[in-house]
Amino acid sequence: MESVFWWCLAVLAYAFAGYPLALRLLVRMRPRRAAFGGDGLPSVTMILSAFNEEAVIADKIRNFLDLEYPPEKMDFIIVSDGSTDRTEEIVAEFVGERARLLVQETNQGKTAALNRAADETDSDILVFTDANSMFDRDAVRKLAGHFADPEIGLVSGHSEYVAKNGESGSGAYRRYEDSLKEMEGSLWGVVGADGAIYAMRRSLYRPMRPEHINDFLHPIQAVMSGYAVVQEQGAICREPVDEVGPGELKRQTRIMTQSWIIVFSQLPELVKNRRIGFLWQLFSHKILRWLTLPLMALLLAANLCVLGDGGFYVLALVGQIFFYAAAYAFRRADGGIKQLPYSFLLLHLSAVIGLVQYFKGEKYISWKPRES
Repeated sequence: MESVFWWCLAVLAYAFAGYPLALRLLVRMRPRRAAFGGDGLPSVTMILSAFNEEAVIADKIRNFLDLEYPPEKMDFIIVSDGSTDRTEEIVAEFVGERARLLVQETNQGKTAALNRAADETDSDILVFTDANSMFDRDAVRKLAGHFADPEIGLVSGHSEYVAKNGESGSGAYRRYEDSLKEMEGSLWGVVGADGAIYAMRRSLYRPMRPEHINDFLHPIQAVMSGYAVVQEQGAICREPVDEVGPGELKRQTRIMTQSWIIVFSQLPELVKNRRIGFLWQLFSHKILRWLTLPLMALLLAANLCVLGDGGFYVLALVGQIFFYAAAYAFRRADGGIKQLPYSFLLLHLSAVIGLVQYFKGEKYISWKPRES
């Protein structure tokens, strides 16, 4: 069991520390991408799937109208996905101010709504967003500026989570994730866009299956088409901080089930097209991370078996017990670093449950969004 202990520890260390270090080394060795200038901006359509978003939809449209982008080059398509509240009535009040309303009479799911919206525009660039995500005024301009480079197919922005007191709720783990994406974008492409704010070439859009999630599939499709996928940290949107609790586990499980569907459906194509660098990033950043909880359980079991050898094994066990105890003790903490162990375990538990759901054939085509 000693070898099992060290193997698990090494894999976990690689996933959370070794991989970022490897990325940093490779980025330093790789030439920087040439900057592209030019005053011309592409035409842009922002698209949004909305289900019962009456609480925030008016603010979202006003936020769109306030963006710093040539008005004649940007419009907004909102698809009401079977809304039963006042969402459609509120959007209708803005129709004519570069906002368009499409209605799906029944709740068909977000993916069906995005497919329909993409089919209704011939703009150069599509910008994907959420109803409660408010863009900084220059966000779309910063996203669109990258497309002057003909090699770039998708640009992911950056979400800032705002707590109820108005302070930023984006912590160290979020900054860590953003740094990984920025380095991946300098190499073989960002693995997973920020679903609240990203842009892609309209020519790359392909109708998605109902069970697919766009922000994970689109970067893969762009890479498969030979385009670069990059991160733009300066393109910022802001949304309320996530509430971590029982409901969050259900939401994350749905996301993880859909993510496993994409992994298992796209891996053969990535292998066939020899996207080795992107495959390494996908395995290291996503797949290996999603298997963290089984690795931690195996590490703990092996640790108990070799505890009699004393020394480091005793310290390792104490560290693990402290981590799990902190997760339980601060499971209801009001965000912040105290709740990090609980959030970490909840996220990785959802990955395991999502894998089980995948093998059971669950697809999560439609769902209710969080309360805005």
